[in-house]
Amino acid sequence: MLAALTTHRYLLATMVRREIGARFAGTSLGGLWSLIHPIVLLGLYTMVFSVIYRVGEVEGGHGFAEFVFCGLWPWLAFQEACLRSVTAITNNANVVKKLQFPSELLVVSVVLASFLVQGVGFLLFLLGLMLWKGTFIGGAGLLLWIPLGLALLLAIGMGMLLACGNVFFRDVEQLATAGFTLWFFLTPILYPANLIPESIGALFILNPMVAITDAYRSIILSGNLNLGGALAYGVCCAVGLFWFGRYAFERCRGFFADYL
Repeated sequence: MLAALTTHRYLLATMVRREIGARFAGTSLGGLWSLIHPIVLLGLYTMVFSVIYRVGEVEGGHGFAEFVFCGLWPWLAFQEACLRSVTAITNNANVVKKLQFPSELLVVSVVLASFLVQGVGFLLFLLGLMLWKGTFIGGAGLLLWIPLGLALLLAIGMGMLLACGNVFFRDVEQLATAGFTLWFFLTPILYPANLIPESIGALFILNPMVAITDAYRSIILSGNLNLGGALAYGVCCAVGLFWFGRYAFERCRGFFADYL
């Protein structure tokens, strides 16, 4: 796959630009919508939990807004990438049936476009957080490539599985929307992990996004990264799902034209 991406890097770059442009085509605010939606969510969650429920400092003595920010924006990038990947093949049926090219580029371009769009807002808010707190991440910020890389691998693997499934079973799009809503609340984004009851702890242990979210928070809020078993499990899940998604895509590719 790396060879295919390298060989067709210019085509991939064009597809990413087209994907980003198509999202905001015809809108008055354009790319600002990629900032407005997360800001509204962050403000809403902060109002509900900080003002109404009066949640004070959370794990590590951090404020609720900054705690949620570190997990919410990366999650939105991951979720958007996966959900948009569901229709990456079916929405480009004519291209897949008529042209000979690596069709996995359709999924990869959607994933990269989603992370780039959300990444701009993430960096702006990260800068705002540093100015607000009067702190500077410094060299620790270079470690952000670790959770970012894991999230990308996980999103591409998941995206390929969802895109394949949607070709043969069109209800996958609806199932994925419901599934990611459940996955969001099973990831400690709005609450610290130490509040998870032991009775349902197994559901969270198996969730690879827990380790990725914790990695983002550790780097941004504490300036370090805990290279423990949880992160190792996240690496194994990301690499494993990426490999399995790629394998399934290769096995299903030959049947796309028959079902589209």
